[in-house]
Amino acid sequence: MGEIFSKIKVYLKRVALLGGLSLVVFSIAFFLVNLNIDPVREISPEAASIKEAKTNEEFKKRLGSSDITFAWFPDWAKINQLAADNVYDADPDGDGLPNYWEYVYGTNPNLADTDGDGFSDKQEIANGYDPDAPGEVKPLVSVRIDKIGVEVPMVWSQSTDENNMLADLEKGVGHYYQTASPGQIGNAVISGHSSNYFWAKGDYNHIFKDLNGLEKGDTVTVKMMQKNGRIIIHHFNVADKFVTVPDDERIFAATSGQTLTLTTCWPLGTNFKRLIIKAELVK
Repeated sequence: MGEIFSKIKVYLKRVALLGGLSLVVFSIAFFLVNLNIDPVREISPEAASIKEAKTNEEFKKRLGSSDITFAWFPDWAKINQLAADNVYDADPDGDGLPNYWEYVYGTNPNLADTDGDGFSDKQEIANGYDPDAPGEVKPLVSVRIDKIGVEVPMVWSQSTDENNMLADLEKGVGHYYQTASPGQIGNAVISGHSSNYFWAKGDYNHIFKDLNGLEKGDTVTVKMMQKNGRIIIHHFNVADKFVTVPDDERIFAATSGQTLTLTTCWPLGTNFKRLIIKAELVK
């Protein structure tokens, strides 16, 4: 009997030893699997700011000085599943608007006609319509020239008829029909009164009376607000100023850049000539 108890005792010791070894092996394995051998390093606010600035550098080069007040372009590109190759200038929906302009206007980069009204996003923008609102909705536009104390609404003229244009000037300054939309490639031509008959209607009969005070380098700001809440602000610097006849082809000449032309009758109290201010989008 004593021999049997002795064998049982030896057996239990072996079981206990094996159990202990198993527990040690399990503990080591668990530790190795869960060990954080590459801990996450905290990024300082300064480093994060530098990273964000570099990420948007290419985007800002294309917009120039234009102001934007919405989410980061990379996040928007990811949401819209845009290919990383040439992501800023690519045009996956073929509507003529590169991705960075689709982002600015809040349109769908994968759909040529975002609002489904039968006109492409590029067509609507070029003709002064809101690309993210169906129908004939136009963005609200204002022109600000701090140097001469001017801030005035811009009216999208719908024809070159003189009577219609004069009616538009009762409500602000007029954007000449079929010239470029401010901020887009081409020549956006805007006219305003420098003087007018005292009996004429409207609150803007002398809005451009001090336009001659502008010099090269002065700033003209154009703010556009769409129905979707997008606010797009373009800054232009004066590049040239001259007085000429009303039919001078330089006033409406097409440009390969983003040009803003301001025109008004000159000298004050006459309509024989035109004072012309040419400004270019700040880059």
